[in-house]
Amino acid sequence: MSDRYCIRGCKIRDEHFATCARSGEAYKGDDPCSGCARVYARDGVLICERCYRTLRRHLEDAADVVGHLRSIADPTKATVFDRIRVQSSSIEIPAPVAADLIDASNDITTTLNMWANHVAGEDRPGAGLAAGAMADAAHDVVRMAADVILDELDDLANDSHQIEALCEGVMVVHHGAPDVWTVADAAVRWPLEDAPRWAQVPCPECDLMAVRIQPGRNGRPSRYRCTTADCEWEANSKDDGGLWASVFAEPAPVEVRPHDPRWMTLADAARLVERTTGTVRGWVTQKLLTPQMGRYWKDDVLAVATHKRGEAA
Repeated sequence: MSDRYCIRGCKIRDEHFATCARSGEAYKGDDPCSGCARVYARDGVLICERCYRTLRRHLEDAADVVGHLRSIADPTKATVFDRIRVQSSSIEIPAPVAADLIDASNDITTTLNMWANHVAGEDRPGAGLAAGAMADAAHDVVRMAADVILDELDDLANDSHQIEALCEGVMVVHHGAPDVWTVADAAVRWPLEDAPRWAQVPCPECDLMAVRIQPGRNGRPSRYRCTTADCEWEANSKDDGGLWASVFAEPAPVEVRPHDPRWMTLADAARLVERTTGTVRGWVTQKLLTPQMGRYWKDDVLAVATHKRGEAA
């Protein structure tokens, strides 16, 4: 375990120092302490495990978020009249698009391109999206920048100045309309439509059946998060050498073999050889037929019927 604390000041909920004056049954004030014991940093970096994985998650989702924003708004039709309805009888005037959709996608792209340039050693500002960029093009631009940052994330997270600035630009959620949109701001405002599922095994931290699995998108790893209020466990399918991918693998469906029409019911077997069901039952009693789970093999039924016809002749 690291001997450093999370540089972002994260605290352990409901754990307090002995000198904490704002906790305990005797505290009667209006501003109770939710926890003042600090969280240890993840090994090799200056932020805690929760911050690291949240930051990584937002970087992995950034391209999908920007593509999502561009898919619900034509950037060439943006207007400064945000959220104002405009009525017109002319079919040539397009409906106004909320300008914050364009601002958010452009801010995220600019921020990530700036960081990608910095990581690559290029001394130039980050570029926003080209006017009229479509969803797929915007997705590719942001994904390239995010991949560059993710490749160097551990080094960035071990530099106090860089990691604080990166977290501020990616994972901080602002209240109201932000001056500069982060990935987290956009993800909260316009959440991606996902199809998570419940894991069939318990959380390795709290041992409760409360882990939600978010399938990976566009080649990204799947993610696993415990939904228990007091548990903050989270991982992805590449962590710990792919351990969690095997632990939370979806159970293989039970093999269902298709019905073979040559296995016949008693009524079908009697109809096939133009006999009564009682006659076919008699063949079973005589050990001429051997049913399997109430079904009769077509070839066996025909063979017995042919044999009986030979005896009658």
